[in-house]
Amino acid sequence: MQLLFVIIKRTEVLDDIMKALASAGIHGGTALDSVGMAKSISNMDNLPTISVLREILKGEDESQKGKTIFVAVNDDQLQTAIKAVKSVTGELDQPNAGVLFALPITYSEGLN
Repeated sequence: MQLLFVIIKRTEVLDDIMKALASAGIHGGTALDSVGMAKSISNMDNLPTISVLREILKGEDESQKGKTIFVAVNDDQLQTAIKAVKSVTGELDQPNAGVLFALPITYSEGLN
């Protein structure tokens, strides 16, 4: 079993990704709000570029928010799930296009 992660900045495609996964027979995904490193470090005072970043990132800038989707899939479903995600996002080799990776699940409870 694998835990597939999809990290996107274009939050408007979230519902389409979830629909594509469901259409591919992948269920049980969860999406969380996420913030990238640039936003996180904007609140630190001991880094040299903070004053510039703070100006760029101050306030609730929606363009700095993202979504992290994770879903457990059987090993034989992994490529199907990846294909479903990419049917919405396109290839992820462009800057800020998103991040997609999977990790093996070595233990679980409650997954059906």
